Amino acid sequence: MTALRRLLLPVTVFLTGASVLIVEVLAVRVLSPYYGNTIFTVSSVISVILFALSVGYYAGGALADRRPSLTWFFGIILASGLLLLALHVLGTLVLPPLSGALSISVGPLVSAAILFLLPALLLGTLSPYAVKLQSLNVPEQGVGRVAGTIFFWSTLGSITGSLLAGFVLIPSFGVDRILIANGIGLSVLGFVPLVLLGAQRTRMSASLMALVLVLGATWWASASVSGDVIYGKDSPYQKITIYEGEYYGRPSRFLLLDRSESGAMFLDSDDPTDLVYDYTKYYALYKIFTPRVEHALVLGGGAYSIPKALLSELPNAIVDVAEIEPSFFDLAKRYFGATDSPRLRNFVQDGRRFLYDSDVQYDLIFGDVYYSYFSVPPQFTTQEFFALARERLAPGGVFIANMIGDLSRRQPSLIMAEIKTFQTIFPNSYFFAVDAPEKADLVQNITLVGYNSDRIVDPAAADVTSHPDPLIRFLRYKALDVGRRFELSAYPLLTDNFSPVEYLTARVLQRSLGRPPGVDGEEIRAVVDQQLRYGSRSVGTPGHRRVLDFLLAEMQLLVQEMKVQTWPQPGEGGESPGLTNVIGRLYASEERRVVLATHYDRSAPGVGVLVELARTLIASPVVPRFGIDLVFLDGGDAGKAYFNTHQGEMYGTPPVRVLVVEDEYPEILREFSAERLETVAQTILDDLARTD
Repeated sequence: MTALRRLLLPVTVFLTGASVLIVEVLAVRVLSPYYGNTIFTVSSVISVILFALSVGYYAGGALADRRPSLTWFFGIILASGLLLLALHVLGTLVLPPLSGALSISVGPLVSAAILFLLPALLLGTLSPYAVKLQSLNVPEQGVGRVAGTIFFWSTLGSITGSLLAGFVLIPSFGVDRILIANGIGLSVLGFVPLVLLGAQRTRMSASLMALVLVLGATWWASASVSGDVIYGKDSPYQKITIYEGEYYGRPSRFLLLDRSESGAMFLDSDDPTDLVYDYTKYYALYKIFTPRVEHALVLGGGAYSIPKALLSELPNAIVDVAEIEPSFFDLAKRYFGATDSPRLRNFVQDGRRFLYDSDVQYDLIFGDVYYSYFSVPPQFTTQEFFALARERLAPGGVFIANMIGDLSRRQPSLIMAEIKTFQTIFPNSYFFAVDAPEKADLVQNITLVGYNSDRIVDPAAADVTSHPDPLIRFLRYKALDVGRRFELSAYPLLTDNFSPVEYLTARVLQRSLGRPPGVDGEEIRAVVDQQLRYGSRSVGTPGHRRVLDFLLAEMQLLVQEMKVQTWPQPGEGGESPGLTNVIGRLYASEERRVVLATHYDRSAPGVGVLVELARTLIASPVVPRFGIDLVFLDGGDAGKAYFNTHQGEMYGTPPVRVLVVEDEYPEILREFSAERLETVAQTILDDLARTD
């Protein structure tokens, strides 16, 4: 009996310590399907658990001094188990709507506090409580030795729980079952000693009934899985779900990793090249860069859509796949039509580590590890990674990677930082917006292409525009003219030492998903800042040339018709630098027209306002009753005079209205805050709506 008294509390805190760490590890996996497996999720869980434990230590010590009772001690354990089960049920109900309402940076902290703060707090009370009780049981040992013993066993239990969760439990049983078992275990650990201690029968009956009710609710919550799901399991890296549905009216099967669509297959087609997602079709770019592929590497297997397509199109090529998730290849064979082939070599290994260890020179490397904006692996975004990838390319080889982001010029920007980083390693690089290169506020797939050759590939060349593959034939409409449209000096280079990917993605998602459509003052200000980075924009300077190139590239994307007025302008010493007005025409078929103008050599805010108005107008479902000309004037008054003199060449009837932005709103030349610029742009839009 003496030995039992000595061991009861150390064994109990060992088990509860293990439970705390199991909950902490599982909490990350519980939240990842909703907020992504990011540093925000991990930091939030650790912070909530540590805060709960710290409060629990203090509260447990105070409570133990007032009520040093085994009944209270085991009652707390029973309450923590019941609460853990109840909050698990709550999580299945509230996490889906909560994740839709909160950002990936704030959401994990709020959700972790709701679901795990109270159980961890209760469990945190147990170690100081056990110190008090054990010091009463064995007063001859002294408080210092008792405290050391209790915290030794509690910490050892935490280490055991952490290792068990990561290496045994999650790979074997799945998150839901482990959480439920943990809750049941704590409840039993508290309930049985209370019975033996002769706790009041009424309270014990109520506790038992509560346990039964919570278990029933937990079973119901765990069993309420969509009937479309045909496979679900927690892997060492993410929650894997395979389900069936429709994609653009076609029956399809999807691979979901946490909350991110990672792969899919049409169920009504046996063609491996009939791919579901548009971004995956960009693997075909090898056809215009290095058509004779003998050895290809795919980083990230997923549903093995890309390897299947390459094996089908390249009957003599060897395709290596580096995929860290060990179950994906078997799942692809079972659910996504993949087959064993002597030409397909599957390596269960991290893609970057595989490249580091490999000595093979590849003609094609396709990176498909950036499958989600909620889970961008930082190690695949850096200079060092891209340099390693280029080292593994054969001469004339091509590296193709899919990224996700927006094309906003606002800072911070993951895509702009990534493009800048990519260009330092691949001077001959190309970028394509899978959805629309003109949309700045749309989160979309961006394809990065690095060519290990000096040969320039022009998407507008005849051999490309006549290619039998429709994606390649129309590739010019997806190309990003990075050199003319964007100025990247303000964005950071991403390195192994500095790659704050989660922070960048959180900021981009916050601005992209949280703002209603319409003019955006922050975007206008970003365009202004880009022009200011060009330096002096006076006629004849490099900055002037860069602004002109920017306008030509931007208007080519945004307007239906673009006209250019060019004429010589005598300068000092008889020089004739030449001036250029750029005119972008919206709703070009309308005879009645409104002119919105600015001087691009001296009014960066005016340029920003007109570019944003163009972006807003083309996205608006409301078509005005007149055409709109965006006129960018060169050379100060000379550009305005030339435009006025030659109006008759463009207009059958005089414009309904002519508005020069900086003349109508001169304050924007002095104060061009985002708020002021947005107000001006919105005022112009409102005036247009009232124009007859």
